[in-house]
Amino acid sequence: MACALAALGTPTLATADDSPTGVRTNTARLMGTDAAEVIDAPVLGLQRTAIPLFAGLAVDTSLYADALLAPNLGLRWAVAAGPHRVVLGARYTHFVGASVYSDAVESEAPAIRRFEPELTGPSFYGVYGLVLGPLLVQGEARYARYTSDYLSFTAGVGLNFAGNWSVVGEAGVRVEGGSSLRAAAGIRYGGDHFGFGLGAAYVDLSDPALPGESLPVLPVFDLSWTFR
Repeated sequence: MACALAALGTPTLATADDSPTGVRTNTARLMGTDAAEVIDAPVLGLQRTAIPLFAGLAVDTSLYADALLAPNLGLRWAVAAGPHRVVLGARYTHFVGASVYSDAVESEAPAIRRFEPELTGPSFYGVYGLVLGPLLVQGEARYARYTSDYLSFTAGVGLNFAGNWSVVGEAGVRVEGGSSLRAAAGIRYGGDHFGFGLGAAYVDLSDPALPGESLPVLPVFDLSWTFR
């Protein structure tokens, strides 16, 4: 880790004053991936609620997942060195809604005799991003250990086009005994306090959460408030 940081030069933590004029999402989330940003202030958001600690560390949770009966807690570290961004994170999720989801699915689809989703376990991710003026280019690798392994690789891009407004896009694959396309696109607003995101994601949902072949498109929505 030390060698990797040394290669980037002397790391400096981003703040509200020295953040680039480019992409800012408020919650360090693009559409479905982690954004290559330093969380520099407490944030209350749907996709991410976080409290920064020190030296780029922050504890966070996803209120979306909490509300869907999957309470979770994560630890995230991020650093900015010139145009470079490096993020490492881990999260543990304890799924408590198996019986609720099982009853709902089995009542809607009588042909399904048994449905027991398992989403309890740890996940880990790493992101490298490069800020080129108004453009953010990044790559994310994510691994989760639930009932079955989950591994994905996703490239993301964000372009600041006016004030705090940015368009973002993602494309990648989920690797789980094969490849499955993942893609998303949308718009983000990251003001000093208020944040907003709206978009759509193409996601194969034949993995742990839901049965069936796929649900091609899901909406992506986010609201947040940053306490600067």
